[in-house]
Amino acid sequence: GFADSPEHAAATTIVPLRLDAAALKDSALTPRPPVPAHILLSGASQPRSTVLFKSDSLVAVVFEEQPIKLALKAPGMPYDEFVHLLDGTLILTDATGKTHEFKAGDSLLIPKGFTGAWETGTNFRELALVTRKDWDATRRAPESPPRAPTLIGRCCFSRHPVYRADRRRILPR
Repeated sequence: GFADSPEHAAATTIVPLRLDAAALKDSALTPRPPVPAHILLSGASQPRSTVLFKSDSLVAVVFEEQPIKLALKAPGMPYDEFVHLLDGTLILTDATGKTHEFKAGDSLLIPKGFTGAWETGTNFRELALVTRKDWDATRRAPESPPRAPTLIGRCCFSRHPVYRADRRRILPR
């Protein structure tokens, strides 16, 4: 039957994804919008990234940025993030003023709510892992404000205005 065919077996086989640091260091990335100006302390943000893996529970992304310094103000980091530095340096300064320096080959966990400064050095590139739920939450488009009701006519008896909030036509043509 179909379930026993080699094509079906190949289509449903789950295999590990090798995260080879050397290959990830040279992988092609896509430009992204710059970080918001209100958190940029110095530098010119020119981020690039690519999503390597996305499941129901986890997202793995390679991210690159120019030398910049960001202010992570309250509420701070929007999610827990595991980071493995592929290239360059990262300096995190916590809310007490203590600096934590990381270089290519180092791994770290940045907890949700971390506040302080985020400073990248030359050639900064990271492999980051976050939960899918948190990833999706930070990439949702902001909700648009509700539309004002639209006047669609007047009541035939009282002549009071009749409005429709969703702008669909409800009167006969």
